[in-house]
Amino acid sequence: MVIYGQIIDPGHEPKYYQDQIQVAGSYCSIVAAIPIRQKLDCGASLSPERPLLAPFGNSRLQSFAKEKAMLRLILTFLFSFAAPTIAIADSAANVAPMPFDKFTQLAEKRVVTINEATKTAILAIDGDSSSKELAYVAQLLRDGAKAVSLKEVAPVLSGDGVQAIASTMASHDDPIIRFYANLVLAGSGDSDSAVALHGLIHDESLELTDKQMIRTWCDGVGIRAADDSAQKILEHLIAASGKEPKFKKGDPAPDFEISTTTGRAISLIELRGKVVVLHFWATSCGPCLGQMPAHIAALAKHDQKVVEVVFVSLDDDPEKFESTVERFKMPFNNVREDRGWGGQLARAFGVNLMPFDVIIDAEGKIASNSIADIAEILASSPAR
Repeated sequence: MVIYGQIIDPGHEPKYYQDQIQVAGSYCSIVAAIPIRQKLDCGASLSPERPLLAPFGNSRLQSFAKEKAMLRLILTFLFSFAAPTIAIADSAANVAPMPFDKFTQLAEKRVVTINEATKTAILAIDGDSSSKELAYVAQLLRDGAKAVSLKEVAPVLSGDGVQAIASTMASHDDPIIRFYANLVLAGSGDSDSAVALHGLIHDESLELTDKQMIRTWCDGVGIRAADDSAQKILEHLIAASGKEPKFKKGDPAPDFEISTTTGRAISLIELRGKVVVLHFWATSCGPCLGQMPAHIAALAKHDQKVVEVVFVSLDDDPEKFESTVERFKMPFNNVREDRGWGGQLARAFGVNLMPFDVIIDAEGKIASNSIADIAEILASSPAR
């Protein structure tokens, strides 16, 4: 295991920033949420490639190196006591993600080789696909290209019917390509790919940059890198990739307990007897903000004694969230899930696009995904 240091603001959680990546129609689909932390090298340099122990070349430390277990124990104790902002990073599960702009720069520079099987799969789909990105890569391959950048190939795996391409890249030499290909396949229900993803997330042998890129991708699609088992990854990606809502009308809604920004504790059990509206949004979602005034006006018409409205923001930036709440004068319960797509409510209700509404009837069952149905729901099953 290689130990790396990371500067984390003392007394503060890492800050996250969401960058819009993909917009489908009038909805925002899953975006990348990227925390920013700065690498620390124990020398004066901030080089991201040097291990924390590199500047210490004295004989005393070298003698400790022979006793690896003892060394780690001592370092862990010292770091926790004297320098609580130092983090130990074994794998993508606990390494810090990278800023979005750095991820994009690396994606532009990273060269991805395309073998014959992948080329054949891309060319076979090209004629039936409306994807301009796929058509562009297909033309490069027809012109004799043997490799493309990660930024060019990533959109090729983001459309419909790309499982054939992903399956040819699931064992690619590049761990980032392996990760993305298996991400696509796991979203289609491939349990072996979920196991492969779990293995990559916890692979200590990867380069630090690869760990950070994988962690960045995990955060972007809502995988809880440190906690999710392969089965949890599979279930989450299937829900996140689904074209249909996670729940059907009449299904029991998953129970939840949350705290609003004013400190009010809310649970679905306590709200039994009311119609509950969960509205998922984010400041980075253009359609969310565009529809916000009309959405607030439509919901404000209902008696709050019988209709409980909870606006759930997937924002990690508290300042952007608070300023937007103030801007629109949101009169409802406001909740901010700073884990974005990986937040408690977003995962529980299978949210994979925004804006997204869940209407729960007075009996605690899923009733609709449209606020236009609230009046009918109240009429057919009056809230107490």
